[in-house]
Amino acid sequence: MFVLTCHITIGSATFKSVTDVVIKRSTHASNATAVIKVPVTAVLRQEGKEPTKVETAQQINVGDAVSIKLGYDGKLKEEFKGFVKRLNYTVPLEIECEDWYWKLRYTTIKKSYPEATVKQLLNDVLSGSGASVHPATIDLGLKNTVINNKTGAWVLEKLKSDYGLTVFFSIDGQCFAGKAYEVQGAAAKYKLRWNVLKDDDLKYYRAEDYKLKVEAKTYDRDGAKLEATVGSEGGEVKTLWFYNVTDKAQLKTLAEQELQRYSFDGYRGKIETFLIPFAEPGMIAEVEDPLYKVYGGSYYIESTEVHFGTGGGRRKVELGIKL
Repeated sequence: MFVLTCHITIGSATFKSVTDVVIKRSTHASNATAVIKVPVTAVLRQEGKEPTKVETAQQINVGDAVSIKLGYDGKLKEEFKGFVKRLNYTVPLEIECEDWYWKLRYTTIKKSYPEATVKQLLNDVLSGSGASVHPATIDLGLKNTVINNKTGAWVLEKLKSDYGLTVFFSIDGQCFAGKAYEVQGAAAKYKLRWNVLKDDDLKYYRAEDYKLKVEAKTYDRDGAKLEATVGSEGGEVKTLWFYNVTDKAQLKTLAEQELQRYSFDGYRGKIETFLIPFAEPGMIAEVEDPLYKVYGGSYYIESTEVHFGTGGGRRKVELGIKL
């Protein structure tokens, strides 16, 4: 029998049981979030002293470091690291948390760069936050970049909106900025109708039946924006950015290659599982379908949503492109 266990630290406080935890992580979002619900009062245990009841909110402060480890039978895996963002004085007490992105909300930068790379820019942005630049971050050159009293969080969103970069933090605080799917972690194995609890949202598509249009964008060497569109009308639209492209013809060729990459025979959607196997964005989901073996395959994990508490432990896994 698997017994749910947890070890959650918030500042100097430690929780071995909670009412509820929800953790959301995604390659689509720059920040990871967690919401922890705990009783309004708790028993404080200190070595050499009698246990006493305390008001939980008085033991927690905004900015406290947070670590959430979840699992079964004491075998725990760290699911989240970050900081307390806000306390909501409800019943039970609700503690909103955010990863290193929270620190960047309060870091103000005033600097101009005639020429710089994304890595150089991120090194300045992350300075003093405890986070670092992911080694796989794209080596993209930026020209005439001016940051006038903007927050570090604003810079990350600017990299996403202006250059189409995927930006997110690993659990250990490494900030990745680059093209999606270029960072691939370990594999998590799933067998439908065995260790997958729900697959209602999972749909199988054939490439020829899936309508997709790719809008490709880039900046040329003179700073002018180039655009090219390929694919079918009336379906899903994906906007993709490309770098170091010299002309529109080259951009269209790259867009057609990406169109083929996204047009695959395979599953799209989300599955719901137990807490094991562990999975996080950037890992690979190896999906096996015992009834329809031809439908199996490896998929990039784009997002995860973890629920833990009195109702059990569950993980929702969003499948991306087929690898």
